[in-house]
Amino acid sequence: MSTHNNQNNRLRHQAGLRSGTPGSHSGYSSAAYSGAGPEDDSAQTFDDPNGKDSRLKMKISMLKDVSITIGDEIRDQNKFLATMGEDMEGLSGRLATTMKHFYDMWARQGCGPLFYLALFAVCVFVFMYLYLKLR
Repeated sequence: MSTHNNQNNRLRHQAGLRSGTPGSHSGYSSAAYSGAGPEDDSAQTFDDPNGKDSRLKMKISMLKDVSITIGDEIRDQNKFLATMGEDMEGLSGRLATTMKHFYDMWARQGCGPLFYLALFAVCVFVFMYLYLKLR
């Protein structure tokens, strides 16, 4: 068992990791992840105002800017969708009115418009067939 531990310690030494001690939450203390080699006895602290804190603050401010930009974009898209919905409601009303007029006309005229509509559809299909065949 001790030879296995010696091998692990030797591998950690070659990789530049400290041997960690079990911690309360993560299972190992921060010494195992500090990045300092076994020959370096000074532990890195996270109170470095010039290095990690400033980079972290910069990343947080970038994330804040991105989230604000996303929020603005969402608000703009919601406004656009609301106006598009209003336009579709207006279009739906006009289409319903047009169809009502069409049905009223159809009821007055009898089946004559149905014949003309079918003749028109047949002519369109024949024309498309000839156009695609001769092309």
